Amino acid sequence: MNLREFTEAVDKLAEEMTQEELRVFLHSFARKVSEQQRREFVEILEMVKAYQNSEKEEGSFVSKTEKQDKAEIEKEYTRLKELFEEIEEGELYIDAEGYEDYSSGYWDSDWVYEYEDTQGVGQIFEDAANLLLQSVNDKCYETAVDLFALLSEAEVLVVDQGDNFTLSLGEMIEEHLASINQEELAQHVLYAVYQSTEPDKRAEHFYEYCTHPFFREVRLEQILSLGSEELKGLPEFWDAWIDLLIHREGDTAGEFLRQAVLFQKDEDEMTETAQKAAKMHPSLYLAVLEYLESRQKSERQLQVGKEALEKIDKSCRLRSQAALYTAEAALKAGDKKTAEMCWIEAFESHSTPVNYLRIAANIEEPASYRERAAQVINALPYAGKTDRYGYELNHELQINFLSENDRSLMGFLMGDFESSMKECLETREGLGWSGKFIKKGIPLFLLLLLQSEQLLQGCQEMARSAAFYLGFKRESYVKGTKENLKGASDTGTEENEITVFWSCFRSWKAVHGLSVTEEQAANYLVSLEEMIDRRFRAIVSKQHRNHYGSVAALAAALGEVKASRGEHGAKEKLLLKYREEFPRHTALHGELRSYGMPDMRKGRR
Repeated sequence: MNLREFTEAVDKLAEEMTQEELRVFLHSFARKVSEQQRREFVEILEMVKAYQNSEKEEGSFVSKTEKQDKAEIEKEYTRLKELFEEIEEGELYIDAEGYEDYSSGYWDSDWVYEYEDTQGVGQIFEDAANLLLQSVNDKCYETAVDLFALLSEAEVLVVDQGDNFTLSLGEMIEEHLASINQEELAQHVLYAVYQSTEPDKRAEHFYEYCTHPFFREVRLEQILSLGSEELKGLPEFWDAWIDLLIHREGDTAGEFLRQAVLFQKDEDEMTETAQKAAKMHPSLYLAVLEYLESRQKSERQLQVGKEALEKIDKSCRLRSQAALYTAEAALKAGDKKTAEMCWIEAFESHSTPVNYLRIAANIEEPASYRERAAQVINALPYAGKTDRYGYELNHELQINFLSENDRSLMGFLMGDFESSMKECLETREGLGWSGKFIKKGIPLFLLLLLQSEQLLQGCQEMARSAAFYLGFKRESYVKGTKENLKGASDTGTEENEITVFWSCFRSWKAVHGLSVTEEQAANYLVSLEEMIDRRFRAIVSKQHRNHYGSVAALAAALGEVKASRGEHGAKEKLLLKYREEFPRHTALHGELRSYGMPDMRKGRR
């Protein structure tokens, strides 16, 4: 139940209740109010009573008091305005002394300042902020907006031995020169902006403020409980606000739109708005699907999901998530065929390794999709070449593309092993592997060639590395599958992550592994052994101790793969060989023993 549904239900019930029934409710509710909120509760009652009395008697004591309060606010505003003019002219300023701080280490020094506010500039800011809050509470909304203009436009001069600079409102707060609750201040400013703006300009004006960085963390519903009166013309504002956001580009507008729709609209209205916003803000469809899923309305979720797949541009990455929400709803309805279609749609809108592995491990005939998947990959643009939004913050409209690294990984998953091995062999040195495919390709090839369902220590590490390089996360992989519907309790453990990955990888191998002949496998093993040996010797010879564990894992994994293919004792022989070649490297010996090398130390058995 969102706020609109809640308030409408409360208003309806209140209209039907007698005075005695309302008194009983108020008494019962008051008993449940926490001690910290009791004073505020009583103040609200007093405020409502005083407001009703002032409406009846224009010349009442309450009315006269309000006029006096407003006069005092105007007087204080005039004083502060003059002080801010002095700040602007540089007559009021802050002294500072800057120096380098090496507390984080010599190479991580920071330039810091010690400030001395002898002229009370910070207090002026605090007084203005406090007066702004008071102005809102006393319904002086225009004054509150004017006060924020003084605060936000002020640039405080800081004098540091001739190297002068200025501080903004946010920086004054950040440097603890003004004790101001930024969140509270931002909420009151937006409330004042809303109340002081004409209805036909309210949505546009409100949006201008909301997009200011100072208000970035404020949610619209937070300001509804502020002030001494309800926001005026809310129903009309919501309609104008949502209509404005539908036609504004950018993540900020998209987030405000999602907040407004989920906060204000019912289920049918949410879907209707998502249809209108699909081109500019497809993320609203995701919000609706998540809303329906949280309320276990799977039939409606399936219907809206199918609609979202039709409405959202197929090249939009975000459409992939809509496909997975739809797949889960289809599985709940027992519709495996639709779920398979959704997994394919998810891959074709966001062509990641995880989205492809989901297809390989879950659809009934994954091999039949290989050719189509390869066509999708080959047709995708490289990163940045067709990103029509450049550096603008508009992630929800980001299109499907591949980086050079992703293209190499997807080539391997598509079964183009020859090209993948060729790319590995292009690196001839044992060091400098960072950012090169060889670092990712070797673990993948070792797992491909492993003829065992069980993972020993070395291949366990290869699976961990492969999962990392492929961007494999259990949570994202199981989304849209039956596994996610089970809600397993051990989803967050690393062991479970690797178990799920290895199960998925073996399913993928069943699709592509048959294309590796014995002759190819033998050739790949020769190449892998040469690359791993080159890496091992380079790391140990240069005494890169932090990497001893990684090369020990590579050697162990290679031995495990060879043993799985019939070479008895291959792992122990390989690890012992490196021990004999580097007899004085005791730290290396410890790493080799951790991966299964027999303990050859004296007195050990």
